[in-house]
Amino acid sequence: MHAKLVKIFLDLRAGYWFIPTCMVLVAIGLSVLMTWLDANYEADWIRDFDWLTAARTDGARSVLTVIAGSTIGVAGVTFSITIVAVSFASANFGPRLIANFMRDQGNQITLGTFIGTYVYCLLVLRTVRNASAPDIENSFQAFVPHFSVLVALLLALSSVAVLIYFIHHVPETLNVENLAAKVGRQLQRGINDLFPDSNRDADAGDLADEIWESRREAMNHAGIRSQSEGYIQTLDLGHLADLAEENQLLIRVQYRPGDFITRGSVVFDIWSDKPLTDFDGDELLACFALGTERTAHQNILFLADQLVEIIGRALSPGINDPFTAITCLNWLKVGVLQMLQNDGSRLEPQKSDRLRIHAITLERFASAVFDQTLPYVCTDRNVTLHCMAILTELACATQMLESRQILVTHLSRLAAAAGSQMPVNAGGRDVAARYEEAVKVLSDPEAFEAYRQSQGWFGGRA
Repeated sequence: MHAKLVKIFLDLRAGYWFIPTCMVLVAIGLSVLMTWLDANYEADWIRDFDWLTAARTDGARSVLTVIAGSTIGVAGVTFSITIVAVSFASANFGPRLIANFMRDQGNQITLGTFIGTYVYCLLVLRTVRNASAPDIENSFQAFVPHFSVLVALLLALSSVAVLIYFIHHVPETLNVENLAAKVGRQLQRGINDLFPDSNRDADAGDLADEIWESRREAMNHAGIRSQSEGYIQTLDLGHLADLAEENQLLIRVQYRPGDFITRGSVVFDIWSDKPLTDFDGDELLACFALGTERTAHQNILFLADQLVEIIGRALSPGINDPFTAITCLNWLKVGVLQMLQNDGSRLEPQKSDRLRIHAITLERFASAVFDQTLPYVCTDRNVTLHCMAILTELACATQMLESRQILVTHLSRLAAAAGSQMPVNAGGRDVAARYEEAVKVLSDPEAFEAYRQSQGWFGGRA
């Protein structure tokens, strides 16, 4: 149930309609409140300020009609601009990034402000009435909702301010530098959530794994199969660990968030001392929440794929934008460095000794970054040289031989691929020289310090 609730919350957050709908409901409540105040409290003092209110019914109607008509018109324009921005982002950056624009709260609040103002003015407008003839039965006096009209004016001024903000905000969201930075920071936060305990004892974890493997050999085994298909969007590991403890089970999770499963796929392997022939796995399956698309929730590989997709499109022959690719590589470097600082070569901390899930190791993450970008990066001299500098700096940033070897392997692959793609006089010679310097930096501490302190390609330019 918790996984389903998280999915519902994420779907609401990603929906373009949720915040505008909430703001419309607030506008409806505000219109009821203000007209009630106007009907039950005299507003003689406000009539002394002619510039704040409309003294007659015709004036009140004119003000409310103008505000309502103009705001709904501008709302249509802002919605059109948003659709154009989404289409541009999909064509240039990739369809996987559309969700970033749809869940952007600035765009949602802008649309909600205009529609909420329109609804408010429309509901207040129906309460404005002229006085009836005194000889008519059940005659009534003229009603001008002064407080309500004043609030409508304030909402109109707010709409103008929001429009100015929106005109500034749309180009900001389409700026690839800001887009890459947003995805890169999400990636950094996701890695921190994935590895909350960077000081975990690796030897203790290996020992626990050995004990876990030996325990399950003498237990009854069963596979829990999926009853539907789709992408895993949420996995409630906490509740899964509680179920393992409650039922005295050993559970191995076979799929991570972001993986696609089909009906009948074994998503859990379970072991128990008791017979499992009649075990009901619905509670275990409820710890998964499926959807029709991958999301960034609990899925750092999806965030890395978004930056990789921008790199692929930027280096395509039709666009040929190496500087966008370099920007994305810089933020991917932040993610890899975060993995190194959190000792990404180790398994993720488990929620329970009875629960196991396949880990995202440094090797797997580095492959998702550098192997996927290799076909694009190796064709461009400038991006190749920059990527080699990133790999060299990352390899120098870790003291773990296993992690360094992973990065050095990617460095050698990139040098070999670029050497086969680039002619000697069109960047091939520069790539070969850069690779020789990188090997020297990684093998010789004195060369490392010399390059770091020089105004060269490694260690800064200041």
